[in-house]
Amino acid sequence: MAPIHKNPIQHLLHPNHSLTLFDSNTKYVCDGCKTLGIGKRFNCPECDFDLHEYCGTCPMNLSSFLHPYHSLKLVNRVPHGNRQLDRICNVCCDSIEGLFYRCKICEFDVHPLCTLLPQTLRHVLHEEHRLRLLSSSESRTCVICKGACNAFSWRYRCALCEFDIHMECMLVQCKKQKTWLGISKYVPPSIFPNTFQYFEYEFSYSNHNHNHNDMSHPHQCTDHGTTSRRIGNVIFVIVKIVTTALILGL
Repeated sequence: MAPIHKNPIQHLLHPNHSLTLFDSNTKYVCDGCKTLGIGKRFNCPECDFDLHEYCGTCPMNLSSFLHPYHSLKLVNRVPHGNRQLDRICNVCCDSIEGLFYRCKICEFDVHPLCTLLPQTLRHVLHEEHRLRLLSSSESRTCVICKGACNAFSWRYRCALCEFDIHMECMLVQCKKQKTWLGISKYVPPSIFPNTFQYFEYEFSYSNHNHNHNDMSHPHQCTDHGTTSRRIGNVIFVIVKIVTTALILGL
C-alpha cells in the first residue's frame, strides 16, 4: 500500500495506535462499519486494522436528508454477551454490525456510507428530470430489472413521471441504440447481469439467481433484516460509482 501524505488520525475504535491514510487497489472489510471497501483506507499496519476514509473522519453528529426530522448520532454497535439482536440499516436493508448513525427517537439507523448516497442525480434512461432518493409508501416497478420496488423501500425516482430505479440497479450498464429515425437513446439490458465489474473485481448483484428470461427478481426486506438484494455488500461501490458519475452519463 502507498501512504497518502496526510496527518495520521486517532480514532475511538483503535485508540492504541494512530491510523495513516493509504491507497491500495484491493478489497477489504472496514473494521468500523463492517462493510466492504476498495482502495483508500485508514490503516494500522501493526494490527491490520482498516477503516473507510469516511468512517475514519465522519462526524459524531450528522444532519441528513435521509432523516430530516432529527440529528443522527454516531454509534458503535458491540455484541451484548453471546447474543446480539438484529439491527437493520433503514436505507439499504442490510444488517448493521459495527459503526452506524442512529436516531434514538425514531429508531432510524443507517450505515455511514449510506449517508453518502446523493439526494438527486440524473440517469441516462430519464434525462428529462433528476431522480431523487426516496422512501415511498407505494409499490412500483424498477424500469431496469422490472422487479418490484416494494412499499417503504428506498429507490431513485422521478415522482412526476412515476419512474423508479432500485439503488443497486443504478450500476447496470444500459445499452445505446438508435431508433428508426436514427436518434440515439439508452435502453435497459435485455438480460439482467448476475455480476458487475469494478476495476478488476467482480461483485454479485444479489444472493440468489435471477430469472434471465424476464429479468424479474424480488427486492424486499424481511422481518429479520435479510434482503434479496444485499445492497450492503456493494454499498461502497454504489457510492463510489454514483457519486463519480462513471456510468450515468452525467
